[in-house]
Amino acid sequence: MQLKKNPQLDALNKQAVSRTTMQLKTNPQLDALNKQAASSEENLPPDKKSKSWVGTLLRFTFISVPVVMILAAIALPSVVGCGGAQKAKQSEAKQYISSMNKGQQVKYAEDGAFSNSMNALGLGLKTQTTNYNYSILATKNAAFNYGVARSNNLTSYVGAVFLVPVSQAANTKKTTVSILCAANSPGNTQPPDPILQKGNPVCAAGSSLVTK
Repeated sequence: MQLKKNPQLDALNKQAVSRTTMQLKTNPQLDALNKQAASSEENLPPDKKSKSWVGTLLRFTFISVPVVMILAAIALPSVVGCGGAQKAKQSEAKQYISSMNKGQQVKYAEDGAFSNSMNALGLGLKTQTTNYNYSILATKNAAFNYGVARSNNLTSYVGAVFLVPVSQAANTKKTTVSILCAANSPGNTQPPDPILQKGNPVCAAGSSLVTK
């Protein structure tokens, strides 16, 4: 005995099957997004989580370190330039005083006396420049040459030429010895005069020997 087909029942069954099929169909774009979301840190295995953390740290290092280096490269020249300019200005004073010391030694060798005049030394040096004032104090047995800074951030200098015996046995025959000293602290104050100790010139307290 065959069952009679019911058209209405068949239509309802087809709708149910169609809905089920539609729900089971996959969306490729949605699947791709789901896979990307699934690759987040929470869904990674323990060993891969560690690798992911290391990778993040390395990326941060590769990005931040070059940035810091660039900033340092920008700032460093200005700092170095400032220090280099200061040294160049102070180098002028050291050269001036050294030349004045040598000029005094030549002056004594030629005339038998030191000079209080910059012009008399024949060096063509000025008594004032942008950064320093230069002066001389000469006595019978010594000549002191000063380079006093015109600003508080530069070092002042003093040079001295002393008349000393050639030997202890020959007090009548004399020669000259020189020294160059720098103030221990920057400033526009004249450094203390060097002194003689047992025939050797030394820097006074508050100043230090300048070596070439």
